[in-house]
Amino acid sequence: MHSRAPETRKGVIGIDFGTTNSSIAYVSNSDEVRLAKFPYLGELTDSYRSLLYLQQVKEGGANVLKSWTGPEGIEHYLSADAKGRLIQSLKSFLTSRTLQGTEVFGRRYTLEDLIARILRDLREKAEQQFGIDIRSAVVGRPVHFSGAEKEEDDSYAEGRLRSAFESAGYESVEFEMEPVAAAHYYESMLDHDELILIGDFGGGTSDFSLVHVGPTILGRGRVPSDIVGNAGLGIGRCLRCKDHQAPRVSGPGRRIAVAFAGQDPTSS
Repeated sequence: MHSRAPETRKGVIGIDFGTTNSSIAYVSNSDEVRLAKFPYLGELTDSYRSLLYLQQVKEGGANVLKSWTGPEGIEHYLSADAKGRLIQSLKSFLTSRTLQGTEVFGRRYTLEDLIARILRDLREKAEQQFGIDIRSAVVGRPVHFSGAEKEEDDSYAEGRLRSAFESAGYESVEFEMEPVAAAHYYESMLDHDELILIGDFGGGTSDFSLVHVGPTILGRGRVPSDIVGNAGLGIGRCLRCKDHQAPRVSGPGRRIAVAFAGQDPTSS
């Protein structure tokens, strides 16, 4: 379950792409850790909201589609007089075989396209702060994706997420289960071995893992048997709508078939 971190020329990038919030960190070769921060309403935040906002604006007398992600997307949504489309919780639908994308003026946009739009902005903004080209990353993933009923569902969701990362410019992506990643941090502070329960409460899933950690494990290297057990529970489904819930879309004519216009919504 543990993946070897793909390294950049100057260090390692770690990404938490969450249902609600995302974050990206850089670990240099000297083990210095930097967490990217983003401007939001005059302050800085290390939480990058996992959302996409699209709005038609007038340019040269013509309607042109613009799109923004993260905190910038929220600011544009809040300041707009005529609201566009605010799309959230895309990660929760990676297991869905029926939600593949949407047709817009004869052109198809997939769920992966929309997620990639968020991931590309996250990468480019982090590159500016860290001063490096980001082409590889270790990425957290839930034990069980929201809506997964069997192992094949999780594999399908991970494959779609990997495709989104590749479309966003990441050439090498290694996945690590989110609660296991949390165990690594706790383990680094221990001077004795322990058996611990890790709980990860997210916007789309809650994951739990029972893991052996400590100096002994660090010294010999982690093996599969160190992870005694793990399980996850999707919490991002609407009880009333059950499996027919669509991603949260705000704005006039709220529906999954979001009407894009003018230009490719997956470009800035």
